Amino acid sequence: MSSPQTLSGPLQVEQGENQQDHHAQLQESLDIVQPIPQPIADDSTESNIELEHWNIPRINAYRYYVTNLSFLIMGMNDGCLGALLPYIETYYSINYTIVSTLFAVPVVGYVVAALVNNWIHYTVGQRGVAFIGPVCRLIAYIPMAFHPPFPALPCVMMFTGFGNGIEDSAYNAWVGNMHHANELLGFLHGSYGIGATISPLIASAMVTEGHLEWYTFFYIMIGVAVVEFVIGITVFWGATGAEYKRRVRFEQGKNHTTTRMAMREPITWIVAIFFLGYIAAEVSLGGWIVTFMLRVRHAKPFLAGLTVTLFWLGLTLGRVVLGFITERTGEKLAITGYLILSIGLELLYWLVPNFVASVIFVMLLGFFLGPLFPAAIVAATKLLPADYHISAIGFAAAIGGGGAAIGPFAVGAIAQRKGVQVLQPIILGILAFIIAIWLLLPGGFKKGGLERAREQKLKPDPTTSLSPGHDVTDADLEAIKNSLIAAVYFFKISSSSRPRGPSVTMPPTSAPPSSARIVALTPFKPDLHERAWVSVPHPTLPLLATAHAKAVTVYSLSTASAHSSLTGGHTRSVRSVAWKPHLPPHRLCLVTGSFDSTAGIWRWDGEVQDEGGLEVEVTARDVRRRNDDSDEDDSKPGDKDWEFTLVLEGHDSEIKSCAFNPSGTYLATCSRDKSVWIWEDIGASEADDEWETIAVLNEHEGDVKAVAWCPDVPGRNARRSYSSDVLASASYDNTVRIWREDGDAEWVCVAVLEGHEGTVWGLQWEPRPRPGDGFPRLLTFSADGTIRVWTLQEDEDAEENTAGGSRSALGGIPNTMRRSLREKWTCTAILPKAHTRDIYSVAWSAQTGLIASTGSDGIVALYTEDSEGDVPASEGDQPMAEQLAEPSRWRLLTAHPSAHGPYEVNHVTWCRRYDAGSERRGEEEMLVTTGDDGIVQPWQVDLDVPR
Repeated sequence: MSSPQTLSGPLQVEQGENQQDHHAQLQESLDIVQPIPQPIADDSTESNIELEHWNIPRINAYRYYVTNLSFLIMGMNDGCLGALLPYIETYYSINYTIVSTLFAVPVVGYVVAALVNNWIHYTVGQRGVAFIGPVCRLIAYIPMAFHPPFPALPCVMMFTGFGNGIEDSAYNAWVGNMHHANELLGFLHGSYGIGATISPLIASAMVTEGHLEWYTFFYIMIGVAVVEFVIGITVFWGATGAEYKRRVRFEQGKNHTTTRMAMREPITWIVAIFFLGYIAAEVSLGGWIVTFMLRVRHAKPFLAGLTVTLFWLGLTLGRVVLGFITERTGEKLAITGYLILSIGLELLYWLVPNFVASVIFVMLLGFFLGPLFPAAIVAATKLLPADYHISAIGFAAAIGGGGAAIGPFAVGAIAQRKGVQVLQPIILGILAFIIAIWLLLPGGFKKGGLERAREQKLKPDPTTSLSPGHDVTDADLEAIKNSLIAAVYFFKISSSSRPRGPSVTMPPTSAPPSSARIVALTPFKPDLHERAWVSVPHPTLPLLATAHAKAVTVYSLSTASAHSSLTGGHTRSVRSVAWKPHLPPHRLCLVTGSFDSTAGIWRWDGEVQDEGGLEVEVTARDVRRRNDDSDEDDSKPGDKDWEFTLVLEGHDSEIKSCAFNPSGTYLATCSRDKSVWIWEDIGASEADDEWETIAVLNEHEGDVKAVAWCPDVPGRNARRSYSSDVLASASYDNTVRIWREDGDAEWVCVAVLEGHEGTVWGLQWEPRPRPGDGFPRLLTFSADGTIRVWTLQEDEDAEENTAGGSRSALGGIPNTMRRSLREKWTCTAILPKAHTRDIYSVAWSAQTGLIASTGSDGIVALYTEDSEGDVPASEGDQPMAEQLAEPSRWRLLTAHPSAHGPYEVNHVTWCRRYDAGSERRGEEEMLVTTGDDGIVQPWQVDLDVPR
């Protein structure tokens, strides 16, 4: 792949003459079934929920640094008490049980933090967390620095438990839902380990070498807490409760998940109990190692303090180093192995009475215990639905934090009667307990087992759903009916003398269907094994482009297998693709929009074919391969390289959507930077990539989520004011804007469509207007769970365009004498509600006029439009009916739940069929959905049409 050129802003960059030779025949390679190795996704944690990045926007980088500082202080807090415990015990002349209350009382703060964490976020946001956490620490550290009577110490330590609890849960949940969460959590918990490493070393040195009192160490803790308070409030000032509510509403819909809902999930409790035991073992070791080494191994005070420092150092190194092994082997197998090794090292630490050996065993023990916490968080995110992550991880982390109090206190209480040597059997018991808890997680030990377990969770079990005593429901009957349909269909295509593909019957008819069925067909191969965002069919050829991670896989619609892959062009996730129309069959052009803020131009040049071209050659080679009557080696992929020819730069943030106008002359891109850019292809030929920016539209007040050009359909150019290209954009500001080019070649907003109460996720123009309509309708869908149909109110006084119209029709006329381009759009229908959460994608069929929708709830719904005589004059139960210009004539045909199991469905599209089994090749339609499970799934749609 040659190095692409870069186009930045409004500058023009022309491609050089040095082009690669023409590739092998496109038709011959299109139907090759050989699976293509997919790139490893660094963005595997992304979801259609707008996951944050640690460094975008810039303020996030500073916030991430502050979270690392917070975890550093947490580590210092947990690590220092173990080193200071013998000196506190001597200073106050108290026994093990009493001094252990310093560990026990903070559990009250952790429990309260677990219960109020969600409330804090919704009330004061992350700004409140950044304020409350350091203030609670200062409430504890200031009195401790003045060494009050001992009963006051456990009381003030309760505030450290609350402050640590809300920060622990809040920051774990925040970072755990970012891109590259594995790496970021590793560094975050590595900061904790660094704090726990340096604090006992500093505390021991101050007391033993500096001959200072134990409480002088808390002067340092006061200082770092003040620094955290000042910096934290500064960088989190904009993260208010209102901002958190907006983000949660946009990502998860109005019915957001609460902590109580998360507590109903068994996975939440398994992970919470695992955290409770793990942290109890970790902090008990850190808290009592010094005492054990002094009293049992008879070490010198400074060397005993150095031992606990090495324990925390091993824990830090384990979190950084073993994270790579965990990623390769899978979380369940890796953690099980680490726990087995930890049990063996703990036995050696207990049974080998040698100081040097004990130091080595302690450091290795910390090394293998280190990665358990972040790996368990990642496992939880894989097993729980995306909208449960914040509440479930926050709850589990806060409950687990209580182990920092329970474990050390239990050790102290038992040691008071039996001696501190009980530390080792107690730790052994805890480790055995948490390995048993860990094995309760589903999925087996193979890599990817957790994801498969989550996928299987929502699949019905026919052996239980129809067992004796079970009431047969309509859903059971529908499942049986669909299974019988699929079985009959499979028998039909299997017994045919000619191999047939999945059949989608979409009979052309003027009468609306009375009902419909959606039946899953064999998915496209290979599976992508990572979140896939969108699948876009080529306008004329049997190709389907699917965006996933940093790549695009192009599937052949003839064979339902991968044809080629576009990789290496972007540094971050590719979220949108667009085919350039009106190119000859041997030449392809694809545009990709990426979260790296750039759009990429990709080209594939094949050889010119005879009449029939691509479609004929694909079918012929497909039949030859299946009949095994060809000696050609079709297993070789051949030359499947796409050429990344140009980079379009200008946006300041992620590109969320891209689209070509009907002629292919203009390209529109939109971004998180609240702008829409329009680029024009001014190359002398298709071989020349020469583009310039002709407009930057900045009127939206929020991220621009999607753009779409009005299709070039009959009737669109009937009037002069409608003659130019029309662009629509959807935004996080809950509006849709309509853009046109005026007589001075300036792009202006001619209408603002308002009515949605949440982010407008996308829009689509009507591909085939109704008879008598002067202009296509516009479909919009939103986080408020509604799908709206908008109609342009035509100006009857507009001058007829006898010449077909052009963008220069108004040229030469003074601005003050021109008719205004301002338009009025009216919401003429709100489709019946079928979704419980955000609607991510809607597709309008050009063949049947049916609308398909899907979204965060995993439902695929079908709607049909009835004639005016089929509905009453008014519908009182229609939401916001009084705002509609005419009654809704749309009816819900069917809704298919859990289309991709427990995973969210990110996109749906209507697609022409080109497989060999199609009765009308290139004319019949099927649905294709794309989901978080990495599966590109075709669907058969059967319609029941009244005769």
